[in-house]
Amino acid sequence: MSPIVPITGTLCKVCLEFVDNLFAFDFLKQEDYPSRWHPVTRGREWTPEKPWGDVFRHHDDFDMLTESAKTCEFCAVLHADLAPMDPDLRQGWLGLYPFWSSGRVGENTRKGHFRAGFRESLTKMPWGSSKIGSIPLHSFRVCRRGPLGQDEEVTWFDAHRRLPAVEPTLRPSDISAMVTKWKQECLEAHPNCAQVETNHELPTRVIDIGEGEPSQIRLYESKGEKAPYVALSHCWGGAIPSVTTEANRVARTHSMNIDDLPQNFKDAIQVTRALGLRYLWIDALCIIQDSAGDWKREAGRMFSVYAGAAVTISVLDVAASTLGFLKPDRVPLAVINDGYAIQKVFPELNDYLIDCPLNSRGWCMQERLLAPRLLHFGQEQMFWECFTEFKCEDGRTFTGDSDGHVMAEFMRIRKRIGVSTSQGTELEWEAWYQLLEEYTTRNFTVSTDKLPAMDGAAALFKSTKTTATYVAGLWKEDIARGLLWCANYYHMPGRKVWGISDIDKISKLSKPPKKRGPSWSWAAVDGQLDFWARKIGKNFVVEVLDVQMDEETETTGSYPNGIIKLKGFVAHMFYHPPESIDYDVGALTFDEAEVPNYRTGTFHSCVMDLDRRSSRTCWVIKMAQSNNDWYLLVLDKCDDGSFRRIGMCIAHLGKDTPERFEIQEIEIA
Repeated sequence: MSPIVPITGTLCKVCLEFVDNLFAFDFLKQEDYPSRWHPVTRGREWTPEKPWGDVFRHHDDFDMLTESAKTCEFCAVLHADLAPMDPDLRQGWLGLYPFWSSGRVGENTRKGHFRAGFRESLTKMPWGSSKIGSIPLHSFRVCRRGPLGQDEEVTWFDAHRRLPAVEPTLRPSDISAMVTKWKQECLEAHPNCAQVETNHELPTRVIDIGEGEPSQIRLYESKGEKAPYVALSHCWGGAIPSVTTEANRVARTHSMNIDDLPQNFKDAIQVTRALGLRYLWIDALCIIQDSAGDWKREAGRMFSVYAGAAVTISVLDVAASTLGFLKPDRVPLAVINDGYAIQKVFPELNDYLIDCPLNSRGWCMQERLLAPRLLHFGQEQMFWECFTEFKCEDGRTFTGDSDGHVMAEFMRIRKRIGVSTSQGTELEWEAWYQLLEEYTTRNFTVSTDKLPAMDGAAALFKSTKTTATYVAGLWKEDIARGLLWCANYYHMPGRKVWGISDIDKISKLSKPPKKRGPSWSWAAVDGQLDFWARKIGKNFVVEVLDVQMDEETETTGSYPNGIIKLKGFVAHMFYHPPESIDYDVGALTFDEAEVPNYRTGTFHSCVMDLDRRSSRTCWVIKMAQSNNDWYLLVLDKCDDGSFRRIGMCIAHLGKDTPERFEIQEIEIA
């Protein structure tokens, strides 16, 4: 029997039959199948195979797949994805399942998509993402190889024609073509992006890569001129060879030896040339690394550097500068013919992004936040991110809407920035707290960088709120709401009542090696935080009398310090640690001898910042109220009569409880 579509790729007999069958079926379920197909048992009786659907029997075991992968491109694609699995998941014959179903959304309707699973291990196979409608792990797809024709429209269901293949090797011409396409779509379809200027004043220093491939590169010290440039966002991953110092700065303005640079920088130069641009900004080369004064000046200009870049190259998956990000054989591809190929389905975007090394690095948060257009390089594909969308090389597009994942929330913050920039509107304080919740998940090589690495983001916010005053990571004009932060708690799915309970998992906070700010600032601790202003709105009742900040010294390692004076309901209380070492939520009582009720007591939702295991006396001040719930800062009284923050508590008030509080004026340092 001649194939329905011409198959010119290198496929084994079994794979050729499967591909031919899929196209002959028009990727739809059949009443009658050829002999290698096994329809699932009809009826209501559940079997392990039923959620997987009708199956094509592929090779008899994993060893046969391994042997065939040496000569068959399709088997090689399957093997590359399935080989890393635990051997317990590779038992029995291999099946390919185009008609799997999920209890939440029903049967797969994407033409050309199919799962792979070994028959005796189906019940053990992981699904992957918890997102509704997500495609399970170890899925594959038939995809188009060439571009769509002019004005050609393809329905969502025809995924095999709609979504392109990702070529294994990324050539400079591929980068240029893809970026040109993405940028044109951005300019034509995104009003907020179309307003972004790409011809900004050059940073203090840039790398001049010349105008041709063999051109000599050099460090160029700008003179205020305007020109498009590229910026690099990357992980240092330890010491970087060949940084710019006081000793080599002048010589580098004449020439630089590209062979001395780490591979990430060489790759960034290649990408910049592919984009047709001449200037490239890289922190390690454009900031004098052994000059504290230059570092401080340039760190304060990060807002303009990344906000002004025509494109920012973002190296997502490479943890060190020496490793490089332009690599061949990014992802296997099995060619069917000139029009179609087979490739794995890439992971759910949020799950992928949150595990990228770059997204755990503190400095890179504001770099991504500020950049109008980013060209992300992942291990397997490229991505384009503007102020409106996040596009993948495999054809998927994301906006972050209707998605509570922290990565999706970050996309929405960027969209707000795009609206603010194009329309000249103010950014809401809500966006600042949303940003901090993402930022506090990140790590720093140098602990004292935590506040400086937010200076660019703060400058962005201040550009929309020109009269606002930035104080130790918060804003004076919204300081009461900004003070109500707490260690992140994991809200168990299915629990109808939100809020901290005694059995919730609470993130661990730690004290930084050196002091970074006053106790009331989120920068005083390390660890993931929640900002409760996002949850309870504007129901704040505490009165802010004054915010006094000390002047920072010019010495290296200086930090903001200051006192906040508040007026509100204050009480002296006693902290009881959690009942079990497995829990992190304690309770408060008015008297030490009083036995706390960890389940339904008035003050049973108390989370200390650092020491959650030691009993102690403490003080509380009421910050906000929502119905019968009071939101309290937990404080320690210092010898000079001032207070320092040590935790937060949610109180479920009884009728007589308010009488135990007194209105006082206090100072928190």
